[in-house]
Amino acid sequence: MVKPDIHTLAHHLKQERLYVASEKQLIQRLNSDVLKTAERLYRAAWIAKQQRINLDRLILTSAEASPAECCQHAKMLEDTQFVDGYKTLGFQETIYGEFLARLRDNPRLVASCLVAGERLNQEHTQGVIHTVFTSLYGNCIMQEDESYLLQVLRYLIEFELKESDNPRRLLRRGTCAFSILFKLFSEGLYSAKLFLTATLHEPIMQLLVEDEDHLETDPAKVTERLTPAQQERFGEKGSEGYKQRVQAAVEANEAKLVALVNKFIGYLKQNTYCFPHSLRWIVSQMYKTLSCVERLEVGEVRTMCTDLLLTCFICPAIVNPEQYGIISDAPINEVARFNLMQVGQHLQQLAMADDDADPRRKSSLSKFDKSCVAAFLDVVIGGRAVETPPMSSMNLLEGLSRTAVYITHNQLLVLVDFVRSVMAGDHLREEEHMALETLVANVPQNRTVKSNSLELTPSNTPQLSPATTPANKKNRLPIAAARSRSRTNIAQEGEAEASSQESLQELMPEEVLVISLGTGPQTVPGMMSENEVLNLQMADGAQGDGHADDTKLHGKPDKTLRFSLCSDNLEGISEGPSNRSNSVSSLDLEGESVSELGAGPSGSNGVEALQLLEHEQATTQDNLDDKLRKFEIRDMMGLTD
Repeated sequence: MVKPDIHTLAHHLKQERLYVASEKQLIQRLNSDVLKTAERLYRAAWIAKQQRINLDRLILTSAEASPAECCQHAKMLEDTQFVDGYKTLGFQETIYGEFLARLRDNPRLVASCLVAGERLNQEHTQGVIHTVFTSLYGNCIMQEDESYLLQVLRYLIEFELKESDNPRRLLRRGTCAFSILFKLFSEGLYSAKLFLTATLHEPIMQLLVEDEDHLETDPAKVTERLTPAQQERFGEKGSEGYKQRVQAAVEANEAKLVALVNKFIGYLKQNTYCFPHSLRWIVSQMYKTLSCVERLEVGEVRTMCTDLLLTCFICPAIVNPEQYGIISDAPINEVARFNLMQVGQHLQQLAMADDDADPRRKSSLSKFDKSCVAAFLDVVIGGRAVETPPMSSMNLLEGLSRTAVYITHNQLLVLVDFVRSVMAGDHLREEEHMALETLVANVPQNRTVKSNSLELTPSNTPQLSPATTPANKKNRLPIAAARSRSRTNIAQEGEAEASSQESLQELMPEEVLVISLGTGPQTVPGMMSENEVLNLQMADGAQGDGHADDTKLHGKPDKTLRFSLCSDNLEGISEGPSNRSNSVSSLDLEGESVSELGAGPSGSNGVEALQLLEHEQATTQDNLDDKLRKFEIRDMMGLTD
């Protein structure tokens, strides 16, 4: 009577374990697919951000970067190859990985280094700022990276803006570390794109539909863009009628601009509810920090916060909506672009209307509702300023953490050189200087790294770094000459020109090193052991009520221990019949046991292995009765001693 029931129990337990093992394998495959997809996301984000930096470099600094060179660099970025760091760095990859991990986990030290580099006028400071965002913090795709970067921005407010003699001028210039990082962060923030699209799409589309004339408000420039036939309608220049007609045209344009700007402001106030929490936290931290400075008045601090929102975030999206994805299919002609620039300028002038000394501009701005921009700022900075950065409400990568850094060889060398040069200066506090010494103590000198892969790694060349690409061709001549040594009989001038063109055509694709951060193994979702799950449940229960510890003190067996021993001994019961010759369907059970052991998780520890060996022993009637008595199965089956 007893044996068939035990065999049935063992059979069901084995079926359950096979099912659990199959589900674990499925979860492992899904986790592997998620990691591969995340890796493709990291790579695509790295290339996209480098392309954006390359485009900004062409638009903003066209004198330093020729269109041909930027196009060549864009083509190289499309062919970017990602290689494991150890293939270039060898055993030193671990050292560099530890250096990057410890630097990444210390936002205060990162901010101090950037500020010290700017004060030392380091030539690679802007490139290092880009490296910090794109490589060290991985374009803020992961939630922890976003939190780290927000802390870096907060410390930059404290170390850079607060210590500046004229923080507003420093902010408007847009070349300080805070401005550059804020721009990079706001451009890639998904919630910021949603806010800009919801706020600006409708008014921009209406402006594109109504773009009939240039909305010029300067009387001296009203007739400049008109055709000769249109200019004749204003009469002779300098006459009284001409002045009256020009003034009437200016007033008509101003009326149209007032309606347009008020429409933009209305949508701005209407969509304030979806303003990004991260940007709101940064602005509130700026207001809180700078309000404590004695030489700055509260009104000036508010103007700086408004300036940050408009100049660095909203107005660039108004002027270039296609770059921010606000509109994609509507063409923007020259008239519409000019009117968009007029709207952006008037919004900026509204932000600093109190400091404007131009009487004509003041009279023009008097037609606008000045309280609208102030009301928008009150909503942004009105919340309670907390010290902890906010967590993203839409975290599609929950459960994942970044374990590698994507950085070119040249960017890595420049970053290490930058940290060493900052450490050699005198702009750091004593504790920060000691932290940097500990950080770079084991990092090798750059010349040893360059010698290992100077010719094999194209990322060592200066023109391959997006932040340090030279505009001239002098730095490319040695490389081109090395590739054309057989052309020694050609004239030097012709050789230089030909080799320069050859270097543009034969540049290898850029190699990005994937350097491991050295983080320990992490428990993937769905693969926790039974003991870990029960320990978590018991920890939650212990926080709710403290009677769990009392039960342990009174000698009652631990719930986790009971479950573990029970499951292990039931495994022994289920494997016992497979070792006895007189058991029913012993071959089937044994086959299931073998297949189950092969499909089990590979991360079992030594204790589980010993328990498995004990369960392999032949089960006699005595120890079978002992196991039944220990876990009170005999009582449940209605049997007594």
